[in-house]
Amino acid sequence: MTPFRILKFYYALAFIVGAVLTIPLAHFVHINEVGARGAAIMTLSWNILFVMLLPIIMDISERMYFKARFVQLEELAAQNPQLAAVINERCKTLHIAGCRFAVINSAETEVFSYGLWRNNPRLVVPELLLEKEQPTGIPSVERELTRFSKTEPTLIFLGFAIVQVLLQQALIHFVKF
Repeated sequence: MTPFRILKFYYALAFIVGAVLTIPLAHFVHINEVGARGAAIMTLSWNILFVMLLPIIMDISERMYFKARFVQLEELAAQNPQLAAVINERCKTLHIAGCRFAVINSAETEVFSYGLWRNNPRLVVPELLLEKEQPTGIPSVERELTRFSKTEPTLIFLGFAIVQVLLQQALIHFVKF
């Protein structure tokens, strides 16, 4: 199991829960208890909730499954000053504030990031990459920070909301409640 797989599982679970919630909502629209606009807003609202829960769920799963310990950049500088300097410079360049690191004890060297709206990002780093004599971790950390600055999970959940509204409309028109 990797952090990326946990994220994909969360995406799948959030979509499935949203799709299941769409079924009773379609019924309420069909019997005129809720309007179509209200149903669309409700669908968008629970997807916003899923977006807001994403960092919390990922933090909890990192702690439980990987036994991650979260450290600040200052603590990282004590272990590997060269890596901390590169990360600090890269975060300033990309306008990323408050980067925290989830240090995991893993044989894999995968670096992974998550967070919302470029605020309070988390970078999952294997403990092997934090060693002073490990210069190979710098390019992968830089690449992951760049990927984080360009990736926005909110768009994925917006896509989920659109698909769920379309599913709701299909249920209203084709299923007899």
